[in-house]
Amino acid sequence: MKQAPIRVLLAKIGLDGHDRGVKVLAKTFRDAGMEVIYTGLWQTPSGTAKAAVEEDVDVCGASFHSAAHLTLVPILMDELRKRGRADMPVVIGGIIPHEDVPVMKEAGVAGVFEPEDSLEHIIDSVKKIGEQVRQARQAAWKKGALEGWATAAGRGDRTALGQMLTWVESEPPAAEVSRHLAPVGGETLIIGVTGAPGVGKSTLIGRLAKELSGRGKEVAVIAVDPASPITGGALLGDRARMTLAAEEGRIFLRSSASRGQLGGLAPSTGTMIQALTNAKIDVLIVETVGAGQSDIAVRQWARPLILVMMPGAGDDLQLAKAGITEVADLFVINKADLPGADRLQSQIRDTLGTKRPVVKTVASHGKGIAELADALFAR
Repeated sequence: MKQAPIRVLLAKIGLDGHDRGVKVLAKTFRDAGMEVIYTGLWQTPSGTAKAAVEEDVDVCGASFHSAAHLTLVPILMDELRKRGRADMPVVIGGIIPHEDVPVMKEAGVAGVFEPEDSLEHIIDSVKKIGEQVRQARQAAWKKGALEGWATAAGRGDRTALGQMLTWVESEPPAAEVSRHLAPVGGETLIIGVTGAPGVGKSTLIGRLAKELSGRGKEVAVIAVDPASPITGGALLGDRARMTLAAEEGRIFLRSSASRGQLGGLAPSTGTMIQALTNAKIDVLIVETVGAGQSDIAVRQWARPLILVMMPGAGDDLQLAKAGITEVADLFVINKADLPGADRLQSQIRDTLGTKRPVVKTVASHGKGIAELADALFAR
């Protein structure tokens, strides 16, 4: 089994609207070889706990402003306890007066970082905590915890599902996977979403997931982001673009780093899909890394496959080239409020034919999302 990078979640909890500092920290962690899940501004303790449990992070980090930590940290700790993860280490930073540090430690916080603490000290502290967590997790695997997690996840327990996915991402031997997970199957609709960087895939998926959950579906998302070829770290920021969906009880989000894999997916994506189809999921959406024309690995797992495009990003010659346009089952023209959307739709029709649906959306405003959901189920 492979030794995975330490995974850290960073959340700005409360009403602080500034995230420059936490973004610097996220990049620093990434450059130190960690996988960093950033959830964005204005997070709640409940939403942060949900994200930390679904991502099964080694360290849950929260930043606070204006003394909010005194009120919100106990709530965060309680939310983790309610979700069965009182063992998950929490570290906090931001505006934390020195006299409040003992209070936070008494509340169960594993680490408190004050404004004068250096980045080197923060990195070293988080790494130390993360290593302790990974040792405890591996000991739990050896003691048979996987059997209980697999059974619980199959009954719909999302905390256990997060823990199973962490095991899957360690790339266990195929025989072990077969022992704990049934093959991909069942009634889960697996949707692939691919497209070039910047076309709005994550925002579109967040809106689509919320639309599907509103129709009574249990929805899961695997969002793959690139890993650094230099440090192996990754900044996994898709949750920050799916904030409308992230706190929904029917929606399970999991960020995944490509870890050097080509083709738009991660080495463990196929096994993660296997685990999720075993876990009472109605619709599973797999988002690829910002993809090029030949990045079609997702087609092995997903039907239908959505290709997201935007106006002004190419011409009809690009559409005619071999690769991703050949295998897409449905085209989405996102950011359709920009000039050229109608022209792009005509180019798709003229170059690729009229058999495959074309849906225009403005995901940032929720426009066209219901029509996209209808098109998916019409297939």
